[in-house]
Amino acid sequence: MSGPEATAAGLRVLLRIRIEPGREAEFEELWLAHSATVRAFPDNHGQQLLRLIGEPGAFTVLTDWTDESSFRAFEQSPEQQAYLRKLWPMRAGGEMHLLEPLHVSTPAVPAGS
Repeated sequence: MSGPEATAAGLRVLLRIRIEPGREAEFEELWLAHSATVRAFPDNHGQQLLRLIGEPGAFTVLTDWTDESSFRAFEQSPEQQAYLRKLWPMRAGGEMHLLEPLHVSTPAVPAGS
């Protein structure tokens, strides 16, 4: 990413995940507990959990990393593997995409001004 809005994140990961009906709250608790672990990785630059409106069990995770190699190292870490062992039984499907951030456009006037 280049220009005045550039950040240290050179990779954004978009994960769409479907959770088995009735296990949504359990998934949110698991994700929240694991998010502290993810934040401890120095090449992680933030993450978000989003719920798709109108589609129970449909979530999106966005997470930013320094680069693909740091993300891949995280994927193979014991901490991530332990999380995945807990996640898989409640997962109904999903897909992951690796994205290269190119440009950021921010509001001309900050909110609340």
